Order: sequence, then C-alpha cells, then structure tokens
Amino acid sequence: MINSFTELKEIFLRTRDNIHEFMAILTPRIENAKDDHERLYYHHIYEEEEQRLDRLNALLPKMDYFIENENSRTAENFEFVHILQDISLEKFGLHNFLEHLDLALFTFKDTEHAESLTQMRNSTDLDYQSIKTILTELNDTFDGAASAPGSVPTDEKHDVNESLKVEKYTTNEGTSQPTDNKQASVNKPMKRLTVGSLKKQY
Repeated sequence: MINSFTELKEIFLRTRDNIHEFMAILTPRIENAKDDHERLYYHHIYEEEEQRLDRLNALLPKMDYFIENENSRTAENFEFVHILQDISLEKFGLHNFLEHLDLALFTFKDTEHAESLTQMRNSTDLDYQSIKTILTELNDTFDGAASAPGSVPTDEKHDVNESLKVEKYTTNEGTSQPTDNKQASVNKPMKRLTVGSLKKQY
C-alpha cells in the first residue's frame, strides 16, 4: 500500500503542476473575453481548477504523514478514512480536469498552446486510469472506505441514461474503446461508508 500512496502523491503533484500551467493559459482568455458568455465560461473552469488546487495543497501534507506512518493506515483510524475519501473525490477532480482540457482543446487547437494542452490531456488520461485502479485496490483492502459519496462521474454511473454520457469518458482503459455494458454489470460494486457505519466503528 505504501507504493499506492507514493504513486498517488506523484499523480497529484503532476496534476498540480498541470493545473498551474492550465490556469496561466486561461487567464488571458478571461481577461480579454469578447463578451460575458466567454468570460463566464472560462472563469467557471478556472475557478473549479483553482478550488482543486486548494484541495490538493491541503491533501498532500496529510498524505505525507500516512506515507511515513504505516501503523496509522487502518480502517479504524478516522483520519485515515477521511484521507481515503478525499483521494476518492480527487479522482473525480481528475476526471473533471480531463474534460476541461478537452474543452480547451476545441478553442486552443490552432494556437501555441495546443501542444502543451495535448500533452497535459494525455498524461491526465493515463493518471486517471491509474487512480481508478489504485482506488479499487484501496477499497478492496479497506472495505470500501475509499469511495466517497459524489466521487463517481456521470459517465461511470450505471443508473444514468446513456444519452447523458460522453462515450470517450466511459472507457475502462484510456479513451479509445467504449465500456462493455455486460462487463460493467458484473463489476464488483464498491461498498460505501455511511454515517451509521462510521458511528459503529468509532
């Protein structure tokens, strides 16, 4: 599990750097927007990524503690469970970042930013596939503790109409092949912690 946390830290450090670069690309577009619609569009994306930066900056030092203190990594430790759920939410944040980069590529595809945005997009996609695998393993180890409410994107929910999903985000590996519905139906559902279950543990 120490390797999982180290890999997660590397993912979050990488995405933090990418978010800084992405926000720097968006800033002139917001400042020089041609109308209120364009300003609001990019401001909304910018603000979501800025909030994510705040969350990552708060999460990374806490992760360092649990990387260095193996005995604290137990399902009985409420702080550790909280960190697992924060990581689960950052998986969702990574999914959103992937979508934001794809949206930006529509606008910036013929600019000097296209290459760096494409590189960020490809590395984010790989990181997203990695974090899904890691969280599955953490959920198996800690009885679903790494599955926070609100951490599953619309594209990956089984109870959402397929017409509301974007096909390239519903894949299991990368974004090249759509998810097989039969396979998705047999995937092991993750157990979720509830207020009641937490009260029983603590």
